[in-house]
Amino acid sequence: MTKSQLPTALTITGCLLITFCMGSIHAFSTLIEDIELQTGAERMASSLVYSAGLLSVTLAVFFGHILFRRFSAFSLMLVAAALPLLGVLLINSETWLGWMLGYGLMFGFASGLGYGFSLHACTIVTHVEKRGLVLGAVSGAYALGALTFSILYPSLLSRLEFNVAYLLGTVIIAIVVGVGACLLFFSNIETRPAITKQVVRVVKHQGILKLWLGYCFGVFAGLMVIGHAVPIIKTFGGGETLASSSIVLMSLGGGISGLLAGHIADKFGCKNPMCILVAASAISLFLLAIYGSAMISLILMICIATFYGAFIAIFPTLIASLVGKDDSARIYGKVFTAWGFAGLCAPFLAGWFYEQSQSYTLALLIAGGFALISTVLIFYLPRHN
Repeated sequence: MTKSQLPTALTITGCLLITFCMGSIHAFSTLIEDIELQTGAERMASSLVYSAGLLSVTLAVFFGHILFRRFSAFSLMLVAAALPLLGVLLINSETWLGWMLGYGLMFGFASGLGYGFSLHACTIVTHVEKRGLVLGAVSGAYALGALTFSILYPSLLSRLEFNVAYLLGTVIIAIVVGVGACLLFFSNIETRPAITKQVVRVVKHQGILKLWLGYCFGVFAGLMVIGHAVPIIKTFGGGETLASSSIVLMSLGGGISGLLAGHIADKFGCKNPMCILVAASAISLFLLAIYGSAMISLILMICIATFYGAFIAIFPTLIASLVGKDDSARIYGKVFTAWGFAGLCAPFLAGWFYEQSQSYTLALLIAGGFALISTVLIFYLPRHN
């Protein structure tokens, strides 16, 4: 590595550490039953905590371009490290509202701030020929964070009281994000974006609404299945061990597929791979709704999470290719609201349907229909390269 490459390497490494920790918000399903026991909340209410977290992630990504322009990378990531710790103070009230504010609002915003900034910073410093690979690695690290904490949380919970176990996990997150912030400080790379009117015209020409709808329907299935992975497996007859393994294996599939999908996008573009991914997700959802075997359900859920991980890894590369690196954070923030909308609705609807019928079948069929709509929308997107 040459001296000129060191700042870029420090930036990318710092971003990978940050997104790795911020992905832990998607280990929520390993906490959901303990939250219900602690707060007395039912499944729909406890699902709203995760939905609120995803909404906060969305707000952070949406407004991120404003924050990226006004504050340094180091200061922003220190805030991202501090917010989850401050949220623990509210969570210790052991109430549903405390979880909504401490986990849903504060940790969710920190997660979105870290994820959105990392995508933005890596877009700025990475050459266009390798952009898909690097952005895919960022998304993959986000998923691998969910994997690691899906293993860590149950391990801590088996040894410690719930509040203590969650606090320890949050301290680990804050420390690692702090290390990532220091790497960004030492990289000394300028990550503040510039906006041009020409970019805005290009975005309008490509059609933000089509991008928004395609993204929303495309991520709906993944967010639903990830948010309810443990109870879905148990509903299909799986035991505690199999249910706990589901979120781990799903996160692993999403993390690996993110890295591979980014490389594929560099080689073959974004449109066709995304069509294949959401179509395959739709088929998997329909099969999951039809077949009730616990083991088959686990395999299909791993497939859905893998397709989801690849899909969200490619989308930032698509946006950057359409609008250019200087304005990608702003435009991606707009399109990313589709992810937040799906994140708000998907876990909530799954919880509601489960309470009505003690089954996830109808929710899975609806998610499969949405995936088919996404396939059509993405197919008719204009080519970007």
